Amino acid sequence: MRADTSSRTRTLGHLLADRLDEAANEHGYRIPKGEAAGWRFYGSATAPREIALGAESFDGPFFLSIEHQGVAKDVSFPEAAPPARGHAAAYIFVTRDDFYGAVKEVYRKSISLPTHPLELFRKETEMLGDTEAERIQRVRIGQNIFRESLLDYWNGVCPMTGITNPELLRASHIIPWARCESDDERLNVYNGVLLSSLWDAAFDAGLLTFADDGEPIVSKRASGAAKRALLSSPAPALPVHNEHRERLAWHRVHIFQGE
Repeated sequence: MRADTSSRTRTLGHLLADRLDEAANEHGYRIPKGEAAGWRFYGSATAPREIALGAESFDGPFFLSIEHQGVAKDVSFPEAAPPARGHAAAYIFVTRDDFYGAVKEVYRKSISLPTHPLELFRKETEMLGDTEAERIQRVRIGQNIFRESLLDYWNGVCPMTGITNPELLRASHIIPWARCESDDERLNVYNGVLLSSLWDAAFDAGLLTFADDGEPIVSKRASGAAKRALLSSPAPALPVHNEHRERLAWHRVHIFQGE
């Protein structure tokens, strides 16, 4: 990427940012992950790893940086250097259409590689049989993959507390693992929230849920001390997508202790 990209991005402000957001959001990367050195970073709920986008101006040239090494080895775009922080490679595009097409191709390749959660789960469990020990091992593998997927989706941060210590973060299923109808649902990041341990325990026990707008709802059955611990400061709304909302509605009916 050219040395003055960062300053040009700042000068163009929202106009250029909107164009980059459009390129990402229309092609599967809908999770904003901040800016650095002229790059805007994006994650995906369904594809592993992040991408970063940049541009010299509203009309180009445009830049795409890929974190996923497997995808970087599998594309044939014109290269640019250097890539964004921690990424495998970066590419340059003269036209908007080529740029948008490249983002679309990266997403398609990402979800087709075995690092996609469901594909990875199938690959890691394909040799397991149906004994009790193997069923337990299958669950453990799936839950580990689900946790890694949620860490990626939520950028390693509990959205309610800001806690980033991995030891204090839990991969909370909205519809519990045992009540999901398929492995796809069990491993779907929209069926989970990355929560700190207290919030996870309350959510799992039905003492806490979330409204459609992401506002936390604490059960009347929660003790005063529990309510104070959960809401010791004004809690932010959970950033939710439509697919979260569908599952949170289920949680409010089947798990939440509303009365």
